[in-house]
Amino acid sequence: MLPILLIHGYSTEGKDNTVEKIYGSLPKELKQRFGRNQIRSLNLSRWISLSDGVMLDDVSYAMERALKGQFPELLQSGFHVIIHSTGALVVRNWIKQYSPKPGPIRNLIHLAGANFGSGLAHIGQGQLSRWKNQISGTGVGTRILNELEFGCDKTIDLHTHFLTVGNDMLKDYQVQEFGLIGSQTLSMLRVVPIRYVKEDSSDNTVRTSASNLNFNYLRVIPKAKTLNLNVKKLTSVVNKRLQNKKISELHYDFDTTHLCNKRQAVPFAILYETAHFGDDIGIVSGKKNRSGVMPLVKSALLTPRSQSGYNKAVERFDKVHQKTFVRAAKLKTRLTDWHPQEQYEGHAQLIFRVKDQFGNGVEHFDVMFQTASFKKGQMRLEKMIEDHHGNKQCDGIITFYLRTQRFNEKKKIFEERLTNVAPLDIEITGHEPDSDEISFVPVNIQLTANQVMGIIQSFRTTIIDVQLVRLPTNKVFEIVKK
Repeated sequence: MLPILLIHGYSTEGKDNTVEKIYGSLPKELKQRFGRNQIRSLNLSRWISLSDGVMLDDVSYAMERALKGQFPELLQSGFHVIIHSTGALVVRNWIKQYSPKPGPIRNLIHLAGANFGSGLAHIGQGQLSRWKNQISGTGVGTRILNELEFGCDKTIDLHTHFLTVGNDMLKDYQVQEFGLIGSQTLSMLRVVPIRYVKEDSSDNTVRTSASNLNFNYLRVIPKAKTLNLNVKKLTSVVNKRLQNKKISELHYDFDTTHLCNKRQAVPFAILYETAHFGDDIGIVSGKKNRSGVMPLVKSALLTPRSQSGYNKAVERFDKVHQKTFVRAAKLKTRLTDWHPQEQYEGHAQLIFRVKDQFGNGVEHFDVMFQTASFKKGQMRLEKMIEDHHGNKQCDGIITFYLRTQRFNEKKKIFEERLTNVAPLDIEITGHEPDSDEISFVPVNIQLTANQVMGIIQSFRTTIIDVQLVRLPTNKVFEIVKK
């Protein structure tokens, strides 16, 4: 058995936390299962996430230095990694920055990995941070929180790195990843007036869709003629948008090369009655859910580095995932409790990143969803939106949260609302308030119902990268013949 490295998440170490408080019974259970002598080394990471000056690049570099300086044998022998929460970004960033190809990490297990952010990141810099400072006597971890905020530019770049040629996580780095998360919040958090500690399809810290590495990535790119649009034509298009008229001209194409159904699936499962933390149902240290968590952790550790072995793991995780919702459908509603099935109803996360052709984030922009045509029984995508968040650190990025499933009380099953979704137009416009000489060419993406379902799915994140063309008038630069 190869050595195992455990890496925790943001704020876990606190001021006085012990290893037992951070990792619960996990180290002990791993040793009991595999034998103390079979696990050559169980390495428990310590990293300071609550220091305001520390960022993820610092932590990943410190990880590299610790491996080379203190544990070079791990780089030689290979090792497994189990992360919790923010540890996912630390390790993926280490792989991007420092790992050879193939790399020494064999199996990487995400326990509620915060891959695409957490709603508590921007809340954490406000009221929660003051509470943390008073209780723990630590800083807030400002830079780490910035990288955990929904739609962080740098974090999106981290994940899309593994979609580029020569940087495939499985084929090139030969790292097999596995994702586990719960979708429950703790009863005591139901009374807290903060949305993100009690969102449905979230474990009170991380959304299931934000944890899932089976994400969709699309690029909206301008047609060649769009970059050379004349002023008269551009003015006509912009005026139509300002008058809220439909833009029939299509000046952009969209690239669907990196939809997740075209890539190797990552084993992913939502666990029954499991939360981000807590002594009873926490994913790392909960006492009541060990029989759900540990079998998948152990099977992931034992998955051989092979295509067939990894594909079998996908099937194994999917069976557990499906079983969770069969069990959840049987939960009884109590008068003093919330509706138990609503917490399990699937959601999707949709991130738009809007930049101009020079790579600058567009500060002033809007995204409009309009159902193109509607028939009786069809669902409007815009009616599924429950939350949206514009990133406060990075211009041009907004994240939408959509409820994509509903529990059918009569049939006792979770039904996909997207199955009956209507065709959709997505319009994106930009504005430069400081100059009348600059305009943006509006985007109009026309999607059929099948295309909508191919782009957005329950429990997944979809990133839409938009290159919004910014055009100056002829007055900005003129060449005059005399």
